[in-house]
Amino acid sequence: DRLIGLQKRGLIDGLPVKKFAQTRERIRSEIDQHGWNPKLQAYTQVLDGETLDANVLLLAMYGFEDATSYRMRQTHQRLREKLCPKFGLMYRDDRTETKCEGAFGICSFWEANFLARAGDLEEAHRVFEAVLDYANDVDLFAEEIDPETGGALGNFPQALTHLALISAALAIENATSSSHARKV
Repeated sequence: DRLIGLQKRGLIDGLPVKKFAQTRERIRSEIDQHGWNPKLQAYTQVLDGETLDANVLLLAMYGFEDATSYRMRQTHQRLREKLCPKFGLMYRDDRTETKCEGAFGICSFWEANFLARAGDLEEAHRVFEAVLDYANDVDLFAEEIDPETGGALGNFPQALTHLALISAALAIENATSSSHARKV
């Protein structure tokens, strides 16, 4: 998809854009048909699966599915019901708790990012601020957060968590700017 866009803007050339577009549409069709679980009313970790996974929030971040769509809203609702041990914390998947892992900082920031893209700015801010409370004394994050103690678990400091923080902050800022522009 990105290569198609680059070629359309004249930044690269000579790529088999038609073939890439056909492949993109086959992938989209496969995910639409087999990535959505109608019983769970959510996108799942694998095709035809039943495991919830916070990674599916990336479908909105990467432009596969609009964050305001029925499927993404339902998916977020299921993730929040099943993967959030506390407000602002999110497990990676619904097997995390049994594996004695903590909530993943990156997934928690993905939720804030998703909410901003969905236009729910107040909730995006609330989630973002709740996650920020789990930073250490110099505002660094570990890979995981213990939902019981708020302590750091796993790799520390975790760069991906900090990248997700920046991405969520930018998504909130962009959505806020867009919201203000629409009001003017």
